[in-house]
Amino acid sequence: MALSSHPSGPDMEALLTRVFLRAADPAPARERLALRFVQTDPDACVLVDGRSGQTTVLSGDAARSGPADLTFALRGTGADAFWRGDLNVVAAMTDGTLRITGPLLRALALAPGLKLVQAAYRAETGTD
Repeated sequence: MALSSHPSGPDMEALLTRVFLRAADPAPARERLALRFVQTDPDACVLVDGRSGQTTVLSGDAARSGPADLTFALRGTGADAFWRGDLNVVAAMTDGTLRITGPLLRALALAPGLKLVQAAYRAETGTD
């Protein structure tokens, strides 16, 4: 599915849910972490919850209200570049495109799984 230039929030949540399921990154379950991804423009929220040892993906209100160990907040057009793997994470944090709430060292430990997620995003959006 190609990403439209202006997807709605629910469309973005559905896309990110497919991406995380497709990526099958074992890190959230292995580390027993709940990871929240909040995006603006469009407004979308997905929670990848591995606290039980199994990974579940929630979106919308369920993702917004559930507890999270780490929250990744992405804004604007930089979000698509982040998901594709075209955005330097350090630069994105510096300019405010990406904010991470929670233990930064735990977030850095998840970096290898980010490559799986970015590959799944490119495959889902047809930008590979």
